[in-house]
Amino acid sequence: MVKLTDVARAAGVGYGTASRALSGKGPVGGDARTRVLQAARELGYVTDGTARALREGRTRSVGLIVPDMTNEFYTASAEVLQDVLRTAGHHLFVATTGNHPGLDQEALQAMAARRVDGIVHVPSGPAAAHQSPVPVVELNRYSGRQVPAVVSDDINGVKQLTELAVTAGYTDIAAIVGPETYSTSRDRLAGFKAAAEAAGFEDSPTAAKRFRIISSDFSVAGGSEAMTTLLTKPPQAVLPLSSRLVMGVLKTARAHGIRFPDDMALAGYGDPDWFEIWGPGITTFAPPLSEMGAKAAETLLDLINSEDIDPSINRLPGTIKQRGTM
Repeated sequence: MVKLTDVARAAGVGYGTASRALSGKGPVGGDARTRVLQAARELGYVTDGTARALREGRTRSVGLIVPDMTNEFYTASAEVLQDVLRTAGHHLFVATTGNHPGLDQEALQAMAARRVDGIVHVPSGPAAAHQSPVPVVELNRYSGRQVPAVVSDDINGVKQLTELAVTAGYTDIAAIVGPETYSTSRDRLAGFKAAAEAAGFEDSPTAAKRFRIISSDFSVAGGSEAMTTLLTKPPQAVLPLSSRLVMGVLKTARAHGIRFPDDMALAGYGDPDWFEIWGPGITTFAPPLSEMGAKAAETLLDLINSEDIDPSINRLPGTIKQRGTM
């Protein structure tokens, strides 16, 4: 059976520091807290939260509100988030909203009614930014309310992805983005435009170096329809900026006999397992999903324990995976 002394030894800290890091009581440096939580996860150490919950008057439970759990984006983050919370003695309750702002409010109210100690929330948009009586950390998207947010650095990630296409010599590049009500869509679009405009591209059909933007929703059908529109005058490179948009683009491309990268270059967003094994492998920007889940959990635990947290947007860097489609 793993003991707290084992966790402290693995994290390179004293017993007292490990105890404070896991209980949330007393001062602990951010780096030490991260090391303790990571060591506890790796060793399989779980605190006995029942007695502590009775003493503290807490439920030792946390709510997670996400659009859906079929998207690998949320399942990957949720698994790590749950591991960190379980290590600290918290249970996780999940609610889904289907990206309907009205259901965000219902979920927030339901979680508060269950007396959860805090909530990790993926907001459906600004309209979903309802106030909560318990601490909230936003994950993946930010709504503008004064709470901490943990997101992928999509601006720089998509900027780097676009620069790959520019460096490869493509002069007609199209991006497929999601609804502008989502901060993720706005950030990815900002990164694409920043790279394209810096390289002298213009949003004009007569420009020598042209960029195009197709707005859609983050769905397979949306990606398929956007690709159909683009094929009326095919670009040299296409950047569908979500994994489901990529799937829709591939579906339409196959129906029209389009081959990547022979007929058109392709670079996507996200990195589900099939990206690596499809055809020549899909070039993509991979957001740091595990790191986002862990950081959101650690930030929420700090809030629950009454630590003063700056309500800022924490952008975590991802990784460019260059494969065969570009």
